[in-house]
Amino acid sequence: MIGAGQKDAANETFNLAVALSLLFSAVLMAACFALPTALLTACGVPLNRYPELNPHMYEYLRGMAIGIPAQMLIQVIGPVLTMDNGKKLFSISSVVLCVADIAGDLLNVFVFRAGAYGMGLATSVGYLIQLLMLCGHFMKGGHGFRFSVKAVSPKRFMGLLYNGTPTFVKKFAMALRDVFLNYFNVMVAVSAAAIAARGIQSDLFLFLFCISNGLGQALVTMVGIYHGAKDMNGLCRLYTYSLKIGTIASVIVGAIVFVTAPQLISIYTDEPEAFALAIFSVRWMSVALLFDTLIVLIQHYLQGIGNLKHANLLSFCERMVVPVGAALVLGFFFGSKGILASVAVSKIILLLGVFVGVCIRNGGIPRSWRDFMFLPKDFGGAETDNLYARIQTIDDAIRESERTCEFCLQHGTSKRIAMLMGLFTEEMAVNVVEHNAKKHRKPACVDYRLYANGGDICFSMMDLHDHFDPTLFYELHNTDSPEGHIGIRMVTKMAKEVRYFSTFNSNNLIVTMTRGEE
Repeated sequence: MIGAGQKDAANETFNLAVALSLLFSAVLMAACFALPTALLTACGVPLNRYPELNPHMYEYLRGMAIGIPAQMLIQVIGPVLTMDNGKKLFSISSVVLCVADIAGDLLNVFVFRAGAYGMGLATSVGYLIQLLMLCGHFMKGGHGFRFSVKAVSPKRFMGLLYNGTPTFVKKFAMALRDVFLNYFNVMVAVSAAAIAARGIQSDLFLFLFCISNGLGQALVTMVGIYHGAKDMNGLCRLYTYSLKIGTIASVIVGAIVFVTAPQLISIYTDEPEAFALAIFSVRWMSVALLFDTLIVLIQHYLQGIGNLKHANLLSFCERMVVPVGAALVLGFFFGSKGILASVAVSKIILLLGVFVGVCIRNGGIPRSWRDFMFLPKDFGGAETDNLYARIQTIDDAIRESERTCEFCLQHGTSKRIAMLMGLFTEEMAVNVVEHNAKKHRKPACVDYRLYANGGDICFSMMDLHDHFDPTLFYELHNTDSPEGHIGIRMVTKMAKEVRYFSTFNSNNLIVTMTRGEE
């Protein structure tokens, strides 16, 4: 919706998601207090195996339940905040969450002595503090999204439901996977050490795999913006860059974890059997990190381009079918070690399956990145229908103005439209370059594209700096000079559509002109 310039629709969808999160969190919180035994049993907890632990689990669940609304709301507003130029605030709030949680745990142990309930409550308080920090962004003006009861629109429900299915399928399948793996581990584990190793692996899994999750959350929104603009070149650069960065980060972090596994496990336990099994499990998990990152990025890319069929299929296989199947087979032959190793083996099997699927879809071995992108052959138009440039100086702006005029004439526009589009490009680019030089004292960074789409010529410009709408430049700075910036005034007046949005700390302007005279 943001990429399509539908600001009101996007804000309505956001507020509906917030309202639904409050509703569902209230139901889940009530279930934690009223039906704790049923919930723990459904999650695969063997209540009869260690009955002495049950009171502590119930206490911890009550403490954690208080923070459920905050946890669910952060899941909704966090990605939106990042997209709405608030990534610095979200990063700071995440650090505050960690500090508050650890401080709460220490206070509980040494001062309040509230047991397992206090540990759960400390986590809840940390999430509530983080939520309060984030809410301020959505309660003041000047941003694309804002809390509003009036903006809660039930008509957005089906769109929210449809576009949210990949995440729902992934989370639901992951929950089922953990339930099955809990049962398998209890069935084949010959000691408490194996169960402890599985717990340590799950704990570090959440910490390490935030790499793939963070990249994926950013990718899905940015892909939607480029896909909405039918920008094949930008989409390909974004996709390949994310895979490159994900691979580098995963290999480096995975190698560090593999080497330092003994030191990491020593934080948790020094019991010999549990220590050895935990090192085994964490090293297999470090191997899985690279493959998981690639799979998660592919999933979020598919979701971003609206290919929900393949996104849902991949999510369900990755989170449920393949890991459970691998754990069942490896657990049967190798016991607990097989289940611990299955976290990596399942990722490798699935990634090979994706490659085979791409080969089948393309009728042979992929020859370019486009073969991995699941897009129609005519997506983004022919190469001759696109003009790309990077503008950093005034000389660049003048050069692209001339190229714009030539491009428009080659694609059937009138001379008047071609001249105005060239002038518009120069004035827009010069505004951004001069604004950037005055405020930041460094070269500008502007991605420019012209696209011939049917009977229209589409102009798009992405300025990777502060929130700034260059279409308003002549209104703000040239009120005494009506003849100034005539290109901007004429084109914005004649345009079929003008869209401006600011996201991910970038300004995006899209102008659509009809070929020929107005």
